[in-house]
This record gives sequence, C-alpha cells and structure tokens, in this order.
Amino acid sequence: MTDPRPSPAPAGAPAMVPSAGEARYPRFSSAEFARRFDAARAMMAREGVDILAVYGTSAIARHNQADVHYLSGFLGNRNNYVVLPPRGDPILFAQSHNHVPNAREVAGIETRWGGVSSARTVAQVVRASRGPGTLGYVGPVPVHDYLAWRGELPGWELRDVTGPFRRLRLRKSAEELEWLRRGAALTDAAITHLIDNVTPGMREYELGALVEEAALRGGGLPHLAYISSTPQNASDVCVPRQNLSDRTIQPGDVINTEISASCWGYSGQLHRPIFVRTEPNPLYRTLWDVALEAYTRCCAVLRAGATTEDVLDAAEVIHARGLTINDGLLHGFGIGLLPPSVRTRRTVQEPHAPFVFEQDMCVVVQPNVV
Repeated sequence: MTDPRPSPAPAGAPAMVPSAGEARYPRFSSAEFARRFDAARAMMAREGVDILAVYGTSAIARHNQADVHYLSGFLGNRNNYVVLPPRGDPILFAQSHNHVPNAREVAGIETRWGGVSSARTVAQVVRASRGPGTLGYVGPVPVHDYLAWRGELPGWELRDVTGPFRRLRLRKSAEELEWLRRGAALTDAAITHLIDNVTPGMREYELGALVEEAALRGGGLPHLAYISSTPQNASDVCVPRQNLSDRTIQPGDVINTEISASCWGYSGQLHRPIFVRTEPNPLYRTLWDVALEAYTRCCAVLRAGATTEDVLDAAEVIHARGLTINDGLLHGFGIGLLPPSVRTRRTVQEPHAPFVFEQDMCVVVQPNVV
C-alpha cells in the first residue's frame, strides 16, 4: 500500500491528556476569555447592540457550537445560548437539564439550565438587564426562538450580527494557534493509524472507526471521517462519503479521505488518497501531481496582505493542465468553516469581492482535482 503521508508532528507536540492534578478538560486562560469578551463588546458598540445572544447547535460534530464555544469554551450536544451583557459576566444556558453538570465542568463561564425554552429564558435575562433596546443575535437562531423573542421583548429591536461576530474569530490568538497545532497533530495521527491498519477484507465503515479511535486515544475529539473506496481502475465515486458504506476493501482500491480530528473543536484537516496494495495508476498519478502543484502554488502566495485574487491566480494551473475541481479550493477554518470560501475562476458560482488575508488567520487549502 502506498500513500503520501502527512509530515510528522513536531517533536514534543503536546498531548491532550491532562496529567495528574490538572483540570479534567482543556480550557483557555482567563486572559484569553477576557480578550474575547472585550472584542465582542467592542463589536456590540460598533453595531449599536445593547446585549448579545449567541446561539449554537450540535451539527457537524458539534462544530456549529463554534460561536458559543468562543465565549464559553463549551461544545454542547444540544441547542445552547450564551448571553453577553455590556458589563458583567456572560452566562451559558445549556438546554438539557442533565447536561448542565458537565457543562459546568467544561465551560469557563457561569452556566445555568436553559429551562423548558432557552429562548424564553434568554428573553427574561435580556428584559431584566434594562429597558427596551437592541438585542444582537449570532448564529442560525431557530424561527420559533426568534418569534418567542418578538413576543417576550416588546419594544426591543432584534439585529443579526453574525457576520461582525464571526470576523472576530478569523485571527487566532497565540493560545488558539497552539490548540490548532494540537488538532493538526491529532489529525496526522488519525490518518497514520488508518494507513497502518487498513487491510483488504475490511468494511468501509471500519475505516471510520480507525480514524475515530486514534483521535480519542490521543485525547482529542473526532470531527470528520469522510471516506470512500473504489477500484482505481474502475472508479465509481470521486468524493469521500459522509455516510460510510459496507463495501469491502479490495487490493487495487483507492481510498479517498477527508479527515479531521480536533483539540476540543480546533481541528486539523487532511485530504489524502490511499492506494491498497498497489501503486497509483497513470491517471491518479496525474491527478495527484496537479493537486500537489496547485496546493504548493496556493500556499506560496498566502501571506498577510495577499488577497483571494492571488489564490485564484495560483489555482489556474489546475485548468491549464486540463482538469477542474469538485469542491471548494480554500476556506477559513477553526472552529468550523469561516470566510473566505474560494473556488476557482472557472468554477465560481457567483463573484465575490477580494478578501484580504491577515496574520494569524487559519485556512484549509484543498484542491480536489478531477
């Protein structure tokens, strides 16, 4: 079996298993949370918002809790809110009563049960904070929650500030960068474990178990284990499956992967083909060579002050070689998907203004060449 392995993790890469006497869960420092609260309140002032309600859901392996996590450190399994007043401490409202004890162990802020309706509980806190004003909300707030606020908060304006809030998350702090490095090391370990243990006769879904086992054994969390298998000489699938099948792995297969493991939400990401007891055939070798060339060119232009136009220029090599892509080319990352979202000039669905990259942003470059 041949594979393009990830680079080894740096020597001394930290494990996410706390030693005796340490906290049971990793947590950002008080100074890091204070920085985030200050940034959020500055955004509130700019947007004319008097109090902020941040919503999260457990979709995409809990990564749709990213906004809640940013202010609380909690990745929940239900719909949760954080309320941030202009002064004083924020409050995390966990939806399920039996989830509150663990939320209090994990979160870095005051945590309460959200009650039968977290939206109404949030409205009570908002109403008690001051007279009518502007409630800013972040995230895909369910319509019934929004309507509950309309009924519970007469005289209040409701304003969507998801975009401005998420822009706060684009540039990573030193602590966030360290967590991303840990997530990258966990992701390397996950795909290495898959490569070392996949054998003909296994079912495709067993490969996902290998990925998740490595993430959990490393003290991290599984995020993505998208995997598809097909004979490389008679390929009938070109993207990794989000739902793994019971297909039996055979010699001569190519296994396409999209793998992420996280340090409590801060993930690495790898897209790698694995060839089972065979070398890549000429077509797959060409696809790999063009993908690697595009990846290298895109990474070479990424720097503070560069724009997505520079990335689009670099990606033109894909089309110059007579190929195209079947997914995004580049996206912001950590936690979850962030701006920008870039395809290529010939595959873009609608034009967008150039995006300027800044120091300490994190992106995934993924030329899925077909």
